[in-house]
Amino acid sequence: MTETYTAYIPTDDIDEEDLVIARQLSLPEAMKIAFGYEDAWSTRLDDEDYGSFTHYAWRFHPNKKQTGHPWAEHLQATVARTGHPELDKMTGLNMIAAQFLRRQNMFWMGRVQSDGDFDDRLKRVAEKREVRRIDKEIATKLVDALLADGYTITCDLMDDDPEFKCSTDRDGILDHMWQVEMAEINVHKGKSRGWLRLIFDESGWDLVQDYTVGLEHIVDPISEPYLPWNQPNADELDHGIRMLVLRSPDDVLKIEEMLK
Repeated sequence: MTETYTAYIPTDDIDEEDLVIARQLSLPEAMKIAFGYEDAWSTRLDDEDYGSFTHYAWRFHPNKKQTGHPWAEHLQATVARTGHPELDKMTGLNMIAAQFLRRQNMFWMGRVQSDGDFDDRLKRVAEKREVRRIDKEIATKLVDALLADGYTITCDLMDDDPEFKCSTDRDGILDHMWQVEMAEINVHKGKSRGWLRLIFDESGWDLVQDYTVGLEHIVDPISEPYLPWNQPNADELDHGIRMLVLRSPDDVLKIEEMLK
């Protein structure tokens, strides 16, 4: 089965969709889309007959001056003649397009990937979005619970000048959290003090990495329902933990013998 490709403009924002130009393309079709995107390049395919073989050259030059690019370049392929000119031409184009695929960053802002690789990208993005959703859900519940319990919040302790001090501005606190990968916060209520570290974009359920004794009554009821081993399908999940179980004293003797 011939592999097909996706041409798209990627986004770095996890909450935005890639701009998919076309899917299920042949590699030469994808190459033509890339060179033609925003009318960036003028292209043509030249061929020269050498008797037993044909030399193909994909020539292109930018329609506008592009810093770092020569004004004229070409990719080329040499194909043994079969007596079927159109088949030879397609073979040459596929060889040229394979070269383009390895160097595509030179020619446009987008990406050409196999449909399978692009589907894998979509799965990874969906997983990251789910992690981010859980992060936001837990963080929001934590901030709401802390404020409701009478605490003020100082964040971010990693800076000499914290982003905000003793704040009760719920929206401002949350907006700051959505912009960082890690947040260290102090909470204050009268003479009571506490501390939490939140790390985003890992697994979601492990957002709260550490906190001081005395905040369990707020943190635990919020975090524990998200733990993998507390899920209805916990038995089906791989928790990354492996344990050797010794069923009898004889097992200890067997292991000692194996380790000799």
